[in-house]
Amino acid sequence: MRSLLSFFTKNVLLKVASFNGVFILIRIGIGAIMSRIIADYAGAAGMAIMGNLRNFTQGIQTFAVLGFEHGLVSYAAAYRKDFTELKKHYKTAWSLSIISSLILAILIFIAAPWLDDYLIATDISFTTVFRLFAVSLPFYVVFIFITSLLQGFEFFKRYITLQIVISLVIFIISAYLIYTFNLTGALYSIVIVPFIQCVVAFFFLKSTIQHQVPLFELIGIQWSQETAKKLFSYSAMALVSAFLLPLVAILVRNEVRTQVGDAAAGWWEGMIRVSNYYILFATSLISMYVLPKLSKNKSSSHFRTTISHFYKTILPFLLLGLIAVYISRDYIILYLFNADFEGMEPLFKWQLIGDFIKIVTTVLAFQFIARNDIKRYLVAEIVSVLSFYIFSMILLPLYSIEGIVMAHVANYIVYFIVIVILLKKELFNSAS
Repeated sequence: MRSLLSFFTKNVLLKVASFNGVFILIRIGIGAIMSRIIADYAGAAGMAIMGNLRNFTQGIQTFAVLGFEHGLVSYAAAYRKDFTELKKHYKTAWSLSIISSLILAILIFIAAPWLDDYLIATDISFTTVFRLFAVSLPFYVVFIFITSLLQGFEFFKRYITLQIVISLVIFIISAYLIYTFNLTGALYSIVIVPFIQCVVAFFFLKSTIQHQVPLFELIGIQWSQETAKKLFSYSAMALVSAFLLPLVAILVRNEVRTQVGDAAAGWWEGMIRVSNYYILFATSLISMYVLPKLSKNKSSSHFRTTISHFYKTILPFLLLGLIAVYISRDYIILYLFNADFEGMEPLFKWQLIGDFIKIVTTVLAFQFIARNDIKRYLVAEIVSVLSFYIFSMILLPLYSIEGIVMAHVANYIVYFIVIVILLKKELFNSAS
C-alpha cells in the first residue's frame, strides 16, 4: 500500500513537472518572438532603456510585497485547514504589504521626473510611465496574494494555467503597443503588467475556485506582532536581492550608455535576454530536483550526494546546450534580433562561460535556501553583486562592452570560490 502511494505521488509530481515544462517552453517562445519585435521597433537603444525600466520595476515590486511571496505560500500550505490561523497570517501580511505599496507609490509618483531623467534619459518625457507604474503597485500585491494561495493550496496545474494565460495576454498587448508606438509602447507595456496580472488572476479565481480559496476573507487590516516577525524572516533574502541586483544592473548599464553608447547597452541587454532563456531551464531543474531533496534531508552527506548526482546527470546536457547556443550565435542574432545587434557576437563566449559557472555555483548555493541560512546567503549575495560592479568598472574602459561580460565571468569565479569557502564543512567534512 505504501509503495503504491509513493508511486502515485511521484507520478503526480512528474505530471506537474511536465506541465511546468510546457509553461517554460511557452515563455521561451514568447520571449524569442518579443525579442525580435523589440529589436525591429524599439532598436538596440530602446532595448537598453527597457532593461533599466524592467530592473527598476522588478525591484520595486518585491519591496511592495516586502519579499513575502515565499512566506505566504508556506503559510497557505501550513494553515489551509486552519482558517483562523490562515486569516491571521494573511491579514497581517496584507496590512504590511498594502501600506508598503502605497508608500512606494506616493514616492515614485513624486519622484517620476527624476526617475525619467536618470533611468530613461531621452529627449521625450516619460514621467507618465513612472506614475502609471506607481498606481499599479497595489494591483501587484493583490496578484501575489492570489498566486500564493493557489500554490499553497497545491492547485499547481491551475497556477501554471493562470501563468500561461497571463503570459499570452501580456504578449498580445505588448506586441501591439510596441508595433504601434515603438519605444513609447514598449515602456508602457512594462508598467501595465501588474494591472493585467491582477485582472486576469481575479477573474480566473472567481470563475474557478473562489469557494475553495476565499481571497476576500483573507485580505483586510489585522495585526499580529508574532506573525509579522515570522514574515520578515522570509523577506530578508528577497529584499536584499531586490535592492542590490537591479541597482547594480542599472548603474552598470548607465555607465555603458555613457562610455560606449546606447546601442552597445542594447547589445548587452539582448545578450541577457538570450541568457535568461536557457538559465530558466537550468534554474527550474534545480528548483524541482535539488531544493526539495536538500530541504527534506539536511545532512552534509546527503547534500554531497545530491549535488554529485545533479552534476553527473544534468550538467553534461546543460553544457551541450550551451555549446549549441555558441555554435548557433549567428542564427540567434539573425532570427531573434536583427542586423543592428551584430555587435552581440563577441559577447556570447564570455556570457556562456560565466553562465556555466553560475549554474554550477547556483546548485551549491541552494543549500542556503534549503536551510533558510540568511547569514551565509547574504554574504555570498553581497560579495557577488559588489564583485560584478567592481570588475565591470575596471574592464569596461579597457575592453568596451565586451568588458561587461568578461566581468560576468570574473564575478562568478569569485562567487564560486566564496560559496565553496562558506560550504567547506558540508563539502569536505566526511564525518557529517
